Amino acid sequence: MEAFLVENLTAWFTSLDGSEKLNFRGFGLNALFTLSRTPLHLHFLHAAVRFWNPVTHVFSFGGQEVCPTFEDFQVLMESECHEERICGLTAHDARSLICNGELDILGLIHRFSDAGDRSNHYWQGFRQHALCLCLLSHFLLSPGFGGFSIRLIEVAQGLKEGKGCIAMTLAETLIGLDSIYRRETTRFAGSPLLLQVWLMDKLQVVDSCPAYSARGYFFRQRLVDAPDEKWWLDWMCNLSADRIVWRCPRLNLPAMSYSMSRLIGIHLIGLTHCVFYFPFRFLRQFSHDQICPLEGIEYPAAFPVRGVQLARYATAWRTRELLAPAPTFSCILFDECLDWLNEEAQVGPSLASEASTSSGRGRRDT
Repeated sequence: MEAFLVENLTAWFTSLDGSEKLNFRGFGLNALFTLSRTPLHLHFLHAAVRFWNPVTHVFSFGGQEVCPTFEDFQVLMESECHEERICGLTAHDARSLICNGELDILGLIHRFSDAGDRSNHYWQGFRQHALCLCLLSHFLLSPGFGGFSIRLIEVAQGLKEGKGCIAMTLAETLIGLDSIYRRETTRFAGSPLLLQVWLMDKLQVVDSCPAYSARGYFFRQRLVDAPDEKWWLDWMCNLSADRIVWRCPRLNLPAMSYSMSRLIGIHLIGLTHCVFYFPFRFLRQFSHDQICPLEGIEYPAAFPVRGVQLARYATAWRTRELLAPAPTFSCILFDECLDWLNEEAQVGPSLASEASTSSGRGRRDT
């Protein structure tokens, strides 16, 4: 079924003419026309999940902590939208897209992939929304298990209104990593596509690029290749800290999110749950010297989204503290940070996954 969906979506993409692609640009998803042709290396992704910590929401490679960021996903999607909120479908129109309470993605493809009457602007607008829903459901907000949420209709409508879905994509991806690590599912939720592109960049599996472009992604040379998950697992176990790319040339943003005042984490709102995001764990990715967290920090667990609180969560995200990259940033860690990271590595993600809300690791004096 997955291969069949991709084949039909690819055929839909190639049938679009120049004006249709230009008109679709308002959804902010055009980068997927190119990125969607990138094959998923599931052996690579499943090996990487072994190094995920579902409590602190970081990967730990070579004793170093890294995590996909909002800014990373924003650049990969070539998105210029900075406001994230929770496409023109009416309630009556939407009912035709729902089967047993879920979106009928295959039905959408069959019904709307044909261009129809190009002079019928109502039909063409409806068709654009259908394509947007298919892209969201398969490449950005894919469910880890179960069917496709009808909330995707709200997200698509928001995209047409100039709002964004990058923060929600990041939230769904982090939640999906948690679920796979805990063996609740074998399917990646959110965007395994963006996760793979980011991971391969960060671990130098592909050569670096001075200025990222989705259109130029295929011209980048693969530096590392592997036949199976075991090979990737052994390779990741032996990664050294200098293998990780801290300064990504493609990230040239005026400010990077890094913390919230009086809070250790930021709420990221997914389709059904809020997940916490802890930028202080990977300050090096924001071009700042890494610091050790305070003793006794509690890491809140993900929890179901409540509609009445969505506005508050959205405000908290929009008002998160921003910090410009530090000119004195150094890739070299201080001794106390190395000690802290070594202690964290000894605890291991297997123990961390059993801690539902807290971790007792902290700063160590030297």
